[in-house]
Amino acid sequence: MMSRSDYRWDQRRPAASGPELPTDVLLRRKVVGGFVAAVALTVFLGFLSCYDAWRAEQDADWVTHTHVVLKTLDATAADLVDVDTGGRGFALSGFEPFLESYESGRRGLGPNLDRLRHLTADNLSQQQRLDALGPQVEAKAEASDGMVSARRQTGLLPTVNQLVQGAQLTHAAHGTIQAMEDEEERLLDTRVQRTHAARRWTISVMTLGSLLAMSFLVVAGFAINRQISISVRARAQVVALNTDLEGREEKRTAALQSEITERKQAKERLAEQAAELARQADELSHSRLELENQTLMFQSVLDSMAEGLVAADEQGKFILWNPAAERILVVAAKPPPEKWTEHYGLYTTDTVTPFPADQIPLVRAIRKETSVTEMFVRNPKRAAGTFIEVSAGPLVRKDGVVCGGVAAFRDITQRRADEREIQKLNDELEIRVAERTAELEVANHELEAFSYSVSHDLRAPLRHISGFSRMLAEEFGPTLDPNAQRYLDRIQSGTQKMGLLVDELLNLARVGRHALHCQPTRLNRIVAEVIAMLQPDSEGRQVEWILDDLPIVDCDPVLVKQIFQNLLANALKFTGPRGGPRKAGPGTPPTAVHTVIEVSHKQENGETVFMVRDNGIGFNMKYVDKLFGVFQRLHSAEDFEGTGIGLVTVQRIVHRHGGRVWAEGAPDKGAAFYFTLGMGKQTELKSTGATAGGQS
Repeated sequence: MMSRSDYRWDQRRPAASGPELPTDVLLRRKVVGGFVAAVALTVFLGFLSCYDAWRAEQDADWVTHTHVVLKTLDATAADLVDVDTGGRGFALSGFEPFLESYESGRRGLGPNLDRLRHLTADNLSQQQRLDALGPQVEAKAEASDGMVSARRQTGLLPTVNQLVQGAQLTHAAHGTIQAMEDEEERLLDTRVQRTHAARRWTISVMTLGSLLAMSFLVVAGFAINRQISISVRARAQVVALNTDLEGREEKRTAALQSEITERKQAKERLAEQAAELARQADELSHSRLELENQTLMFQSVLDSMAEGLVAADEQGKFILWNPAAERILVVAAKPPPEKWTEHYGLYTTDTVTPFPADQIPLVRAIRKETSVTEMFVRNPKRAAGTFIEVSAGPLVRKDGVVCGGVAAFRDITQRRADEREIQKLNDELEIRVAERTAELEVANHELEAFSYSVSHDLRAPLRHISGFSRMLAEEFGPTLDPNAQRYLDRIQSGTQKMGLLVDELLNLARVGRHALHCQPTRLNRIVAEVIAMLQPDSEGRQVEWILDDLPIVDCDPVLVKQIFQNLLANALKFTGPRGGPRKAGPGTPPTAVHTVIEVSHKQENGETVFMVRDNGIGFNMKYVDKLFGVFQRLHSAEDFEGTGIGLVTVQRIVHRHGGRVWAEGAPDKGAAFYFTLGMGKQTELKSTGATAGGQS
């Protein structure tokens, strides 16, 4: 390599170094040419690499975009299924937990459709499918809303047509979603294939470039090494000639280096100052741009608001007035505050009295007061008038000083008209409910009279059938064949059951016709009387009666006694299979099952709840709605006799007292019946002995 002194010596003594000049020039030219070629090849390979990386990134972004669209479509389909199943489930069963999935799906449909609209904005076919999917989803949501509202408000079950229509709407929406998913799957396959092709092309280009670079380096290295060898031999001849110039060059070099150092330091200081000025200019430009953006955004928000928004300074001069304010007030001029009432036509809500100027919400806001007021606006440009609701408050600067007031107002004319219409409809509904209630009471009285009459008139035919069948059995029993004797036995059994059913129907009719005679009643005494009446049915069984200290209740003692009689008789009856001895193996004595029947009470939500519990065979809660239906039985007549009217009688008596009745149970784990008596005040009776009765 040549030093600076070598180069300068060559310039001063061209004659002596003339033979070496072609070698240096040739070497320099070859080095420059090789460098240019290397740079060109590097730039070309870098450009190809950047381009391929950019294409790969674009393809990867599109693949990710397609996956996001597919995920959003799946979420939309899931929300649609939640709306369909939740709404239909609640409408069919009235079970409140169904509403959780229904409301969750209802909330998610709108955002998902908006997101799909944004994600597929570049795809015309998907936008067209979205145009079809939106009405389908909205129609399905409205159908589900209708069924849920009908179930909530009227308790009516959806019709078959509603269910079929809902299924068709769901199927149509799922079909559109499936079409969109198929389109996205097709786009995904295309983009994945394009990504793979770009990757293969990139690998090929990089491999070829690497091979070319290696080849170029080998050739360049060989050529440069050859020229360097020639140059080294030539320079060895001039080293001696350059030795005498080194001393002088060192002095000049030191002076030049000092000058260069000073210039560099000055240049660095200038560069730092320029960089600081550039940074401050960038910050100023960025701040100006942010201020312009915020100003445009604020103006856009003001222009798009449906509510009018105005602001004024301490003197009442308007500093803000959005288009909605001009649209609502119509009048655009802005007079001083004392003329606002007359200029804008402001009245109180009676539409006659001018609104006091000092009570205008914006005037009060300038006085540092906050207010919400309704007023009526009527001026020459709005003769019909408009009701508005105004909210106003003081305008406060950053330092806490009030510099004016701001008021927001909106048109509530339609809302007031709707409120008047709703009040009118409510009044009409109350009149209709009163009329329907009166009609229903008349119908119930007629039905009870009819039931009583029919049940009473059935007694005579039943007595005749029973009497003649008994006479046949007594007089001709020995001569009858076994089949005829069995027929007579079945006639006797049927008339007995029919007589019992007629008695129950008469009892049910009497409950409806019986006038309530409420008086303070000691329930423990009534329960003790009922237990005594049922004592014959519990003979031979191990029955434990647990009687709580029941309160004194204001009720009809005759009807309440019927409640306890029916519930305790049922408890004794349905613990029957456990009351008798069980079969034991050889050498094992028979054992009797211990029956427990409990009567207690508790306080729940401010009312007294009475309970009759047993450890009998119980029932499945799936059929709890059938317990209080007429002639509804959960067990066969062969296992447990009865008519299916006892619990209906209990329910009717409880309802006549303004209470409610319900049941809980599980198979082979007993049953518990709860009821309340809503009439009168209940007083706790402090007596001793929480347990009455014992094993019998």
